[in-house]
Amino acid sequence: MSDLKNALHRDLVSRIGAEKMLDDDTELFSSGLIDSLGVMDLISFIEGKVGCGIMPADITLENFDSIARIVQFVERLIAG
Repeated sequence: MSDLKNALHRDLVSRIGAEKMLDDDTELFSSGLIDSLGVMDLISFIEGKVGCGIMPADITLENFDSIARIVQFVERLIAG
């Protein structure tokens, strides 16, 4: 999953600006770094990387508010 984590980090830095320092636990939505349109772009990016769909019910702060949470969610999604 480190490939996904690295790809997410690169994608998010390009979206919000290279001057923003992101770590694995930076709050993306709670802090306002990403808005509702940004989350849709992020979901599309993740689906393209992992090759599976994400259900609307799974799009929560618990699953998507940081890079670490996203990676944990994707690991659970892939594990089935």
